Amino acid sequence: MAESTINIGLSIGTYTEVTLEIEVDWRLSETGELMINDFYAYYMATSPTGHVSYERIPYWLHKLVEVELEEYHEEIINNMD
Repeated sequence: MAESTINIGLSIGTYTEVTLEIEVDWRLSETGELMINDFYAYYMATSPTGHVSYERIPYWLHKLVEVELEEYHEEIINNMD
């Protein structure tokens, strides 16, 4: 099991940019293919004082991000720990 953290900016519904931090639990298959086991996604919000807070995203958004992660395989591979 390995983990990487990536940041994704998404426009949702109102076309407001939302920044998500996603922790991806991944592995490489025997053939060298990247397999995503699971991931955890959080909203990131920065207060005017510079404090960053995190909040888990709702289930429905988790499902949308799951589809989006297919486009981020290359970034995950480049950020392997």
